[in-house]
Amino acid sequence: MSIDEVDKLFYLLENPTRRRILQLLSVERQYPLQLSREIDVTQQAVVKHLRILEQHGLVKSRDEPSSRGPNRRVYAASREVSLHIDIGPSTYKQKAETDFDISSLSEQNRRVLDAVAESRHMDSKARMDLLSRVSEDLRKSINDVEDERRSLMALVGELNREISSTAQSADCTYEERRLLHHILHNKDYTIEGAAASLGLREAEIRLILESLQNRGLTR
Repeated sequence: MSIDEVDKLFYLLENPTRRRILQLLSVERQYPLQLSREIDVTQQAVVKHLRILEQHGLVKSRDEPSSRGPNRRVYAASREVSLHIDIGPSTYKQKAETDFDISSLSEQNRRVLDAVAESRHMDSKARMDLLSRVSEDLRKSINDVEDERRSLMALVGELNREISSTAQSADCTYEERRLLHHILHNKDYTIEGAAASLGLREAEIRLILESLQNRGLTR
């Protein structure tokens, strides 16, 4: 996902009302009036937020017949998004992922799909009991992954501090330090990509890269 798209997501999600709307729509579809009552915001304001979210593809809507008069507009969440931002003395990283894919599940996680499919042939009580246990297992797995991610990000911060210390010991300039960080954190970096990321001309990147290579700081 491009930086512009990540910025748009930050813009959309910085508003607490929009976040609350998305939270409610992730459970089930709702009408603007229902949302207005739930979050204690005027219906006019809710409709405005829904319009913005729909323009950016996070919700969808359709007309639904009503026995009490004209058709009513009903809204539902429409896109899966995971947004990460890590900020620290030696760390800054932002990443957005969309449209989650279950086609490459591990064998263990594929058994979750099998359990969900199995539940469809059960009575309501047995089905909810199985789905509740599956839900608890998934929550635990997600918590374990997030704990591991926090530990890994702490290691990234430690690594960044060592990179900065090494660069300063080698009397690197500010731009050399920036390029060194970029190279070490982008395995398949290119001159063009580094120039765009650092706001420099490609010719400047080549000169800085040559200086780093001459001192053995990069290959």
